[in-house]
Amino acid sequence: MTNEQKQFLVNLVNTPAPSGFEEPVQKIWKEEVEKFCPDISKDVHGNLTAVLNGGMERSIMIVGHSDEVGLIINYINDDGFIFVRPIGGIDPTILASHRAKILTKKGPVPAAIGRTSLHLLTAAQRDKKLEMHDVWLDIGAKNRKDAEKYVSIGDPVIFGGEYEEMTNGMAISRCWDNRIGIYIVAETLRKLSKIKNLKNTVYGVSSVQEETGVWGAGNPAYNFKPNAAIAIDVIPSSDQPEIPKERFGVTKLGLGPVITRGVRTNNKLADELIEASKRKKMKIQIDVDFGHTWTDADPISQSRGGVAIGVVSVATRYLHSSVETLSLNDIDLTVDLLAEFVSKSKLEY
Repeated sequence: MTNEQKQFLVNLVNTPAPSGFEEPVQKIWKEEVEKFCPDISKDVHGNLTAVLNGGMERSIMIVGHSDEVGLIINYINDDGFIFVRPIGGIDPTILASHRAKILTKKGPVPAAIGRTSLHLLTAAQRDKKLEMHDVWLDIGAKNRKDAEKYVSIGDPVIFGGEYEEMTNGMAISRCWDNRIGIYIVAETLRKLSKIKNLKNTVYGVSSVQEETGVWGAGNPAYNFKPNAAIAIDVIPSSDQPEIPKERFGVTKLGLGPVITRGVRTNNKLADELIEASKRKKMKIQIDVDFGHTWTDADPISQSRGGVAIGVVSVATRYLHSSVETLSLNDIDLTVDLLAEFVSKSKLEY
């Protein structure tokens, strides 16, 4: 990726946007994509759809979701400590001692996610698994009335750090899941916009609220009626300790895009993706679905009379945490794979 593309990626991952509160990151995506694909529409829930080469006989939708997991304030006690509920799937045991930001209408408010000091815990308390109701936020408030000057019930919260590069082309971020999806959609559109005589219409979607129900992308699919669709997402990598390969298969960072084959994904479409990778002499990995992909492809597959779907993912470690880790090269390869597939496929399923 160029320096400009990397800055676009960094802006996406550093911008807070939990599920239901995606507008800030959607604004960044729209401002970049409209430079080469100005036909962009927004639906009532906030899904953005960019239309490239409109009016062709056959069409494909490529979609990533813009939202991330987070927390939401649901109670402030008399001492000014703040209690939360999850936005999306979060393991409460990873939250203690993180820094957090509460996203208020007046701007972000810094917070500490509290945990009783080890010096004050009994042996039984040390062994107790944290539940979400055991988690509290501390903004330094004197009491509830003081806290309410700064935050409100219903304010969303993010936790964890921002983009940082590691060794060997790896990078760490709070929310690769799934800012890389909308980045890949944008960069695929950018590549396709330079192709003369593109035969298909391409709908590039930055969807909302995937983490809280996997439903948002169904709306643009219903509205635009594509012949096929590919969801771009992350997938848990198995190249770390304690993950049994017999149960989860093998997915590794740096070994290329992960193509899903199985029950709900269209097998002909998956085969075409694999053939596209061979034409590009690109390494790929294979994952399987057992009837659900747990991505935006699922609601799209059921839209109207049904849509042929595929899933292409980027292997990522430590999902739904503040230290999600992946290979930057895998992102670039995924863009190349999708551009090759879309530009050559007849979309006949």
